[in-house]
Amino acid sequence: MSAVNSSTSRKDKRPDVRASARLSDYQQKRREQALEKQRSARRDFTNHARQLALQQADQQDDEMQEEKPPVEVRPGMLAEASSEGSQATAGRVQPVEGTKQYYAQQLMQPEWLTDIPCRLASDWYVMPRAEGRRCLVISSQGYTVSRLRNGSILHAFPSLLPNGSRRTGASADAFCILDCVYHEPNQTYYVMDLMCWKGYPLYDCAAEFRLFWLHSKLAETEAAGPAREQHRYPFVPVPAFHCNPAGLTSAHSGPVDFQRDGCYLLHKEGQYELGPSPLALLWKDAACSSFLVDTDASGVVPQYQQLVLEYRMDRTVATSDDPPVVLGRMPDAFVQSLGDKLRPGRLLRFSIREEGLQYVSGQVVGADLHFGGFGNQRRGRADACSKVVFQHQARHQPIQLQQLLHAAAVSEAESADIEAGAADPDSTATPAMMAIGE
Repeated sequence: MSAVNSSTSRKDKRPDVRASARLSDYQQKRREQALEKQRSARRDFTNHARQLALQQADQQDDEMQEEKPPVEVRPGMLAEASSEGSQATAGRVQPVEGTKQYYAQQLMQPEWLTDIPCRLASDWYVMPRAEGRRCLVISSQGYTVSRLRNGSILHAFPSLLPNGSRRTGASADAFCILDCVYHEPNQTYYVMDLMCWKGYPLYDCAAEFRLFWLHSKLAETEAAGPAREQHRYPFVPVPAFHCNPAGLTSAHSGPVDFQRDGCYLLHKEGQYELGPSPLALLWKDAACSSFLVDTDASGVVPQYQQLVLEYRMDRTVATSDDPPVVLGRMPDAFVQSLGDKLRPGRLLRFSIREEGLQYVSGQVVGADLHFGGFGNQRRGRADACSKVVFQHQARHQPIQLQQLLHAAAVSEAESADIEAGAADPDSTATPAMMAIGE
């Protein structure tokens, strides 16, 4: 393997106490900026959701023939379901080019928890995350299709979601869009978030409302019930808790009917973003996940941290963030030796050696990279910066459950003091919604 020139000097090798504080300040500022941006933005997702659902009906037949998903689908079933689920065909949108790429951009991408957010107990929900495959699920025109993060179809099947089968078929506009994890051992879709219900878009709604709507609306259907005719897979909502010590403990180690793969944190005011969001966070430790530290193809933890970066026109290699975080620059001689094999957009594998990550004012600005070969281009994107940092912390200085519990307890006490001081018997304010599952 060959060394890569770091984008900064070798000082500030890995985060000490002061560097960790700067990292926390930087991340908190990003979260506050994301909230402010959402408050000031005016987004209308009505047409976006409709296009997503109706294009799904137009595209799924062709893709099914190409991809052969694991569920057996009778020839012509999708066309029949579409025609029977809705008599209206006028107004369908035209397919876009690069269908897989289009659907790969429709999920919110949580960041990895690399610092402890402020006001955990008052501002955040925490949920247990099922081990499995993250999916975009769309029920539209009498059929249901799930897609993986790269946009490929996983399953196409009838369900008891609204407009998800001939039994629950309705008008073309009565579609649903869900964010799920498919858990293979019990063949269940665990619903983490809700973007659209019966044609009503929820992208611009706060997570607090989306979770309430998700649990209440699913409870009105039979979609969470066992598999049967016209309902191939159950759709079960994941319990959400206030991120106080009790809620954290429940999400981390409380009883669930699936293999747990860490915890998922949502800021209560956060909207559903298409792409990365600092208002949705993933965290895990060895007690709540079998995959704390990334392994190689044989399941063995390698000596050095592995990562995938994207090669760019200026010979730098960067993460998938927007804007990308540059972690190094390929030496001229090495670039010339690879010739045409190395072109902009190519995914490359690296390892991080002894010098680790370099930080400036809490931001990662470089790493001790060693080239390991070409990456799997089918994965579609490089690693995110937060994943690189989380994996580095997991190897050297992980954020422990006790730290989160302590921060949550402090936050809960502060919130109680504020509420006690601001208590007004004449106030007409309504109490905050209780976390579902608590």
